Parts: sequence; C-alpha cells; structure tokens
Amino acid sequence: MPALPAAVASPHVEPAPSARTSVTPLLWLWVATRLLLLVVSLNPKLYSGGLFGDVRSYGARVERMFQGELPYRDIAIEYPPGSVPFTVLPGLVTGTGAGYRLAFAVEMLLVDAVGLYASLRLARAADRGRRRIPLAYILLLLAVGPLLVLRFDLVPAVCLLLAAAWAAEGRAGPAAAALGFGTAAKLFPLVLAPLLVLGLMPLPGWGLWRALRRTAPPFLAGFAVTVVPALALSVHGTLTSVSYQTARGVQIESLPANAIDLVHLATGLATRSFLDFGAYHLASSLSAPVKTLSVAATALTLVAATALVGWCSWRRGGLRPQDWAPAFAIGVFAFVLPARVLSPQYLVWIAALLAGLADRRRARPALLALVAAAVVTQVIYPFRYPQLIRFDPVDIGLLTVRNLLLVAITAVVVWIFVKPEPVVPQDA
Repeated sequence: MPALPAAVASPHVEPAPSARTSVTPLLWLWVATRLLLLVVSLNPKLYSGGLFGDVRSYGARVERMFQGELPYRDIAIEYPPGSVPFTVLPGLVTGTGAGYRLAFAVEMLLVDAVGLYASLRLARAADRGRRRIPLAYILLLLAVGPLLVLRFDLVPAVCLLLAAAWAAEGRAGPAAAALGFGTAAKLFPLVLAPLLVLGLMPLPGWGLWRALRRTAPPFLAGFAVTVVPALALSVHGTLTSVSYQTARGVQIESLPANAIDLVHLATGLATRSFLDFGAYHLASSLSAPVKTLSVAATALTLVAATALVGWCSWRRGGLRPQDWAPAFAIGVFAFVLPARVLSPQYLVWIAALLAGLADRRRARPALLALVAAAVVTQVIYPFRYPQLIRFDPVDIGLLTVRNLLLVAITAVVVWIFVKPEPVVPQDA
C-alpha cells in the first residue's frame, strides 16, 4: 500500500537537521540502561524473585508443547494467540529449564529495541528528528522496572508506538497492521482502530470508505497471523482466552477496587482479598455492582475518547503527525482507568505512548508524574503487596496516590491534544 503524499503525511514538519540525526549516544544509553535492568531483573538478591511467577508459567506451558500438547486445544492459555510465539521462542533457544528466564528477558529487550526504532521514526515524523522522544522512551520504560522484561506487555506497547509512528508518516496500512498484531497479543489495541480511521477520514481526498479500505485489510492481516492458526487448533480454546478476561472480578489495584478500599477504611465495610485468575481480587457487598458500573464506565469513556479524537480530527482536517501519540494515549487511558483490572505491567503500554509527547513542554509534568507513578507501583508490587492485600492503610494510600497520578496524567494528555502547542519552525 503506497504511503500518503509527503504534503499530506507531514504538513507541519520540516526536514530534520543533519546534526540531530545521530543516534549513537541514544544507543549507548539504551544499551547501558537495559543491561542494568537485565542484571537487576534476574537477580532476586538485587530486586525480588516475586516477579518470576509469570515467566515460570510461560516456561511450563512451553514444556507441555514440547511434549506434544497443543496450545488452546490441550493447554488452556489465558492470553490471546499473539502471545504464544513470544513464549515459545525462548524455549526453542534455551529449553524450558534454568535458562528460559534469561532467554525470555533478552527476547523482550529485542522487542524493546524495536520500540526504540519506532520512537526514532516518530521523532523524525513529528519532532524534526530531535532526540527528545527516543530519550523519553528509554527513560520512561526504564522507570517501569523489571516487569518490562518479565512480562510480554512490551509487545502490544511497541505495536502501539509503531502504529503512531507509521500513522505520523502517513503510512496507514502498516499502522493498521501493527494495531492488528497488537490486538492478537493483548486485545486492548482494538480500541485504537476506530481512532486511526477517524484520524484519516478528514484528510483531503480520503473520507470514510478510503480510510476503511486502507486500514481494515492490513488490520485483519496483522490480527490473523497468529489468530487463524489458533482457531485451526481449537475454536473453543481460542475464544476462551477472550472470555477468561471478561469473567474476572475487581482486581485489587484497579481504580474501582481502590474506591472499595477507601470505603472499607472509612466505614469498616466487610472486604476480603482472594486469589483468582492469577491475581488478587476484592470480595465485598460492593464488588458486584462496582464490576457492573466499571463495564458501563469503560464503554462510556471509550465512546467519549472516540468522539473527542473524531471531533479534533474533523476540525484539523485530519490528525497531524504530532497528534497520533496523544490520540492513542487517550484511547489507552479510556480503556485502562475505569476497568476493573489494572495490573502493574499496564504502565508499559502508557509509558511507550507518552514518550511520543516528549517534544511538548506542557507534557513534562505528565512525564515526571508517570515516573513517580511507576516508582510507587514498584513499591506496591512486589515489595508491599502482602500488606496491600491485607488492606494496610499505608498501602491503600500509596495505591490511591498512584491512581490519582494516572488520572492527572490523563487530564494533561487530553489538554495537550485538544489545545496543542504551536509548532516552532526554528530549532529548539
């Protein structure tokens, strides 16, 4: 699929000066920070072995596959099919024994390198090749900590950043394909597909039909790469990986659970935590109505985010290169904040996209707030998680601070998107 004409793809962006195109210092910084992260993540004496549980379960499933069992048919997997290749590949390299954890972490660093590449592309399209966006990417993802390499959430996060970069370049097809592959890995990128279409529709010569023709086939192709083989193995098992997520209760770190925590502290509401679906959830007289309210609130915020992006796109004659990262970030926040599940690794999704706002001065408080939220999240999990599930007031307070920071960041991102800073034509 041909790219958009340059005048349409990047009407507000001047060619980057050659002096700003050197990426060598960034590469050295990325190597240094990722080596440090790798050492800390894999050494329980330096950090915590409490994060290794998911990687162990990945390895255990891969070992069953090596014994002849098939995913989704013989092995129940709670994640969509796009996750499977990233759990199998480390096993093919080192086996599922002691080396699997290291191999998985190194694989995630390779995915992270693709994310750095995506941030450089986005910087060229939206920030005249300056280093601010890739530098923010390196540092924000580092702030997330060891979960960056001990979960596979970096895969959909990098898909989002690639989609933002390619959309900023006017390459609608690859952007849609990235969202499709990300959806096959973690489902939530699906909510960004309408935003991509709405951002393209008002461009000169486009409209709804052309936007759909340019995005729907590549999205479905990216989605089908892993989903079709899984469906061929077991339709029921593949669909169960989706229904598994919808059946979850109110997870203890989510904003709805945080509200129940505060009611518990204020009124003595009978509340207990219990382990289910591989995470701690809350049981109380409020849990069922809060779960229902969370579903409705998520639907409303997604509709509101879609309407906001569509309105701004219509007013601007299509989204500009610098608009795509905040537009996608708004979609992710609309999905994450009211949802009844907010796992610590979800910050990986947010950090990858917020790096795309590093070229704006008004975004700096939001970036600093995200670093603070990431640090508080690491204090909560894994270090003070036992206290949180026992409803220690200190830890409920920490969780409240983290969640308020995320709400504040969302407000700043919406403000930046609705009222963008004027583009400065000279070097800054």
